[in-house]
Amino acid sequence: MDTVNVLVMAPMLGRDLSFIREVSERVRVLDGNDAYAAELAKLGIAEWRPADQVPGAATPQPINDLWAEAEVVVMSFPVLPVVAARAPRLRWLHHTQAGVSNLWGSDVWTSDLVLTSGRGVVGAGPIAEYVIAGTMFFARGLHQSTLDKRGGRMHRSQYGAMATLRGATMGVIGLGGIGKEVARLARGLGMRVVATRRSVTAPQEDAEGVDLLLPSGRLMEMAAQSDFLAVCSQRTTETEKFINRAVLAVMKPSAVLINIARGEEVDEDALVEALREQRIGGAVLDVYDGELGGKPPRHELLELPNVLLTPHISPGGDRDFVGPIRELFLENLRRYLDGKPLINVVDRARGY
Repeated sequence: MDTVNVLVMAPMLGRDLSFIREVSERVRVLDGNDAYAAELAKLGIAEWRPADQVPGAATPQPINDLWAEAEVVVMSFPVLPVVAARAPRLRWLHHTQAGVSNLWGSDVWTSDLVLTSGRGVVGAGPIAEYVIAGTMFFARGLHQSTLDKRGGRMHRSQYGAMATLRGATMGVIGLGGIGKEVARLARGLGMRVVATRRSVTAPQEDAEGVDLLLPSGRLMEMAAQSDFLAVCSQRTTETEKFINRAVLAVMKPSAVLINIARGEEVDEDALVEALREQRIGGAVLDVYDGELGGKPPRHELLELPNVLLTPHISPGGDRDFVGPIRELFLENLRRYLDGKPLINVVDRARGY
């Protein structure tokens, strides 16, 4: 049986890579974590110390030697811009993260390599909890109390907009792994959940853990009835700035937009206008346009009082964040060795 060289460029998986070797005697693991970090440093993306300055670390193998041998690569974020052109034997790249748009800036996107992602297993629980926390932040007066404390005043008359979540409507854009968990938690609080999914062709009641499941083309209908609208969709060419003036215009004046997907899915000019004019109640943003590229947020998002802005922290706090990521890759590696179809294969035409 031929040996399969698996190149690991995912420091999040840890220093001990024996769990990959244990899959099969055919697997040979190439530890490229230090070489990956060095490449990021050259690109100005991250800091890196030579391996001999890291206690207990071995001298990394030259990166060109690693590329020459690799048949399979598992890579975390950010994805290196030149991969396919440097790896003549490479057949499959697995990206540990859920966001396939992370691959757009790499030559793997325009190559014929098989691509898979961590969609559905990366931090779904913590991210869904963040959505619920943002929901409560506005519904239960915490937003107003933050403003009161900052302004040095406290009076109950400012809390007339408080609302209970029981009976309120949670709109979920993209009923994938994260969206389903948002729906589960929201229904547990007594909320009505309406969701959209691209693969759905007709409305379905009480299906897949939500009260009403709609085709993605009926986003406007869902936005109009939602008290909280959570963006849980993949970034694609279709979802680029698709939360636009038209969508914001049909939302309730008290409604809150929550984005844990990608900042580029929201037209920030339109959002700032809606927030300034108080045409919607507020926004909870864990992402913003340009965030993954290292850009700072626009000043309006920092200054507007009805915005809760955080630095992409929603996946944090998971006691076993890496476990499901490892298991998905291992399952796919077993399938690869056995010649079986892989899980989460990226459809470039669809965008995820």
